Amino acid sequence: MKSIKFFFACVLALTFVACSNAESDSFEDNSSSFESMISLYGIQTATTDSKVGDVPSVTAEEMASVLEALRQNGNTVRNCESETSEGYYGTGSDRKEVKMTAEYQARTRSGAFVEQFALCVSLNFNIDKDAVYYIGTTYSSSSTDLFNWQGYGASLSTTAEGSSVFSSTSYLYFRVSDQNNCLVKVPVNFKGNYNFKNNQGTYSFTLSKAAN
Repeated sequence: MKSIKFFFACVLALTFVACSNAESDSFEDNSSSFESMISLYGIQTATTDSKVGDVPSVTAEEMASVLEALRQNGNTVRNCESETSEGYYGTGSDRKEVKMTAEYQARTRSGAFVEQFALCVSLNFNIDKDAVYYIGTTYSSSSTDLFNWQGYGASLSTTAEGSSVFSSTSYLYFRVSDQNNCLVKVPVNFKGNYNFKNNQGTYSFTLSKAAN
């Protein structure tokens, strides 16, 4: 009888050790995977800021699906769209919006569809006869339950050929639920050009880590 009790005690002890080791291995695997993401995508620790607002809570895998979509399409160059509102600022003074939108599909490593999302940057100009004046930049995103996207202004310059060249660094904010609900941000580079004479231009979005 004693030997039977001893046998069951040993089985329970071994089962507990096996479960503990499995949980430990799972935790270490998750931590190791997250460290790899930090290195691959250039993830940075973020602090709570009133400008950032509410950041959706996602898993590390969901965050990776968004960042991988951006990484894989970093070399994609798209054509600008523009819209002109004649007389917006008075006679002979028009408002031109140069709009740049990029659409992506977020998928897990196994290929499971997560969500479709889009990033959009709009550059606003006042065209007064032949003069072009930069007014400001608007950042918007179609996704509200994966991340929060924040950008502030843009850097503009003019080439010798007369085209306007622009660039900026914006940030995607994530709150990672399976990493102690930590708040992180990932820098995204945006750059492009636009020729106001022929109304043509191109642009691209690239993860800053991939651009370096």
